[in-house]
Amino acid sequence: MISDESAALGLRRSAPGPTSTAVPPSVPTRPDSAPSLREHALLVIRHAITTGDLDEGTIYSAAGLAKQLGISLSPVREAMMSLVTEGTVEAVPNRGFRLVPVTREDLEEIIRIRALLAGPAVEALCARVTDDPASSEAALGDLRRNAEDALAAAANDDTIGFMTADRLFHEHLLEYGLGRRAAEISLRLRDQSRVFAAHSIAAVVDSESAQQIVDLVGLIEAGHSDEARALVVDNLFYFKRAADH
Repeated sequence: MISDESAALGLRRSAPGPTSTAVPPSVPTRPDSAPSLREHALLVIRHAITTGDLDEGTIYSAAGLAKQLGISLSPVREAMMSLVTEGTVEAVPNRGFRLVPVTREDLEEIIRIRALLAGPAVEALCARVTDDPASSEAALGDLRRNAEDALAAAANDDTIGFMTADRLFHEHLLEYGLGRRAAEISLRLRDQSRVFAAHSIAAVVDSESAQQIVDLVGLIEAGHSDEARALVVDNLFYFKRAADH
């Protein structure tokens, strides 16, 4: 069951029964960068977690997920076991898998760790912009597009679109600032947090968060390292804004 505390934090919930095979109707296509069916299955399942389409209180069978994804059972099961290993999912004997519950203390710890990565990432990007602007153009272009996509989705009350663009923004921020390993660590932690604003306030909270990352790109472009670092840390505390509204 999802705790009352989790509901207060803004964890998005759906209303299926105790066992479900549902996954989002719109999932990522298999990119060239996904070298295997397992990697693709992991990408799709992470997307469903990020957008709130997998519910904390529901048990999902590997066979049901495989059928919905149109992927054979083995890579889906392997993907779910990878998520078990990293602590995002837990196995339920003879039944399937479910998301590991998240408390406020868990969220605070996750954000503190992510901030340890995000702060140096924006500082590195600011330094690169200052020292060699031409080498930063592609990275800044990607970040700007991600931020603008997040802002547009929030304006259209598209929570899934916002969460997808916001996740991609932070992935690129860490990858361009510190490298791929740092991005993967941060994204795994993000997937474990699974925080969404309640539907009645989602448009407001998402818009505030999206505007922050738009502003963050501007600070990085200007090389304002201290301000950028403070803003990215504040942006990570999405769950507090969701709880305060």
